[in-house]
Amino acid sequence: MSSHSSIVGGSTAARLLACPGSHQALMSLPPTADAPSEYAEEGTAMHEVMTDLMRWRQMSADDIVDMPAIAADYLGAKFYDRILTQEHLDTMIVPALEQLFELENQYGGGFRVVGVEERVRFPGVPGAFGTCDLILQSPTCVLHVDLKFGQGIGVKAVYHVGEDELLNAQLAFYVAAAMATRPELYPGRELVGAIIQPRGMDPLTHASIYRSELLTFQEDIEQAVMAAIDRDPVRHKGEHCRFAACKVTCPLWTGPLLDLSALTTAPEPDKQVERKVTAYAEYLAQAKALVDELSMFKSAIDEQLHAYLEAGGAVPGWRLKAKVKQRQWIDPAIVAKALKKLGFKSDQIWRKQLQTFAATDATAKKLGKKIPEALRLAPPTNETTIAPEGDPAPVVNRQLLLEQFQASLAELQKEVVR
Repeated sequence: MSSHSSIVGGSTAARLLACPGSHQALMSLPPTADAPSEYAEEGTAMHEVMTDLMRWRQMSADDIVDMPAIAADYLGAKFYDRILTQEHLDTMIVPALEQLFELENQYGGGFRVVGVEERVRFPGVPGAFGTCDLILQSPTCVLHVDLKFGQGIGVKAVYHVGEDELLNAQLAFYVAAAMATRPELYPGRELVGAIIQPRGMDPLTHASIYRSELLTFQEDIEQAVMAAIDRDPVRHKGEHCRFAACKVTCPLWTGPLLDLSALTTAPEPDKQVERKVTAYAEYLAQAKALVDELSMFKSAIDEQLHAYLEAGGAVPGWRLKAKVKQRQWIDPAIVAKALKKLGFKSDQIWRKQLQTFAATDATAKKLGKKIPEALRLAPPTNETTIAPEGDPAPVVNRQLLLEQFQASLAELQKEVVR
């Protein structure tokens, strides 16, 4: 079997397309120490849970609908380096299953699992492989699902760049590779790529993918690979640099950082805020762009400093120390027994809560009933967050949100009276 490509994979496709020169720049750096963060390790554990659930579903002859109930049976089991807790289920596993259920419904239902942690080969580039988290097939459609359990930077299936829509490069890589590896799954079926990130701002994003898009993407990857191994490949700076260690030596990054004095003379804040671009607004935009870049640069420097120290180097003012691991409960049954001996009551040890949306929908289907939508409200919020102007989310209108919530409450009261 060919060795894995060091030039391109699913997670590096976007960077290579945007900056072919990044490959050689990375090869010249000391290898980054293999020290995954707590969030990465947690994500690995949750991936193992979902992998086990989906393989269970794949092997089952039954039409599995209530996967959250099956997931509950895994409480207390160990996955990767940790015991599965109720909090894991509530915040990651069950929401991911609910979004998967919603995704399948949006594309007509009737899906069966045909690939779990499927190793797929990208066409046209020797040694280029990837792992597709989940592939599902129905008579009319093939779904490709990438699971993300982080809660930091949101990842979307499609990004809006001006008036254009740009397919997530990692997702495009997996779909193209899956088609090349499992061609028997696809004749006459719609292609869909989806990202499920239960703790993200957009927990489910998806897109129908044209075969012509994938052909163009494949050609672009092949050209980027050729450019990457050429002499003096071009380098570009942008969002693709976020997780690229090579920015620590890139002149496009180290040069502009010397211009911090551009922000030393901030204009006076506007005495009266109006919907127009002022000198202070321009300053905020420039400052935000700068601190975002500095944040990315700091992360890369920290990783390289750690790698250098792990390799035996000496850095003035810095040394290695043992990493503190996040504490977690041992076996829940042992913990519960010990807490009872300390005088805890059962309701102080365990917590009860309503079933999840997916579980109640499954029960309603068996009973031939429909859950009133008025029972599931998205409450109004006074909180907002910043977003770039190209973000597809609607502009905040607090008055409209309040009116919608009041209308939903009125519908709920009618249901209760009935």
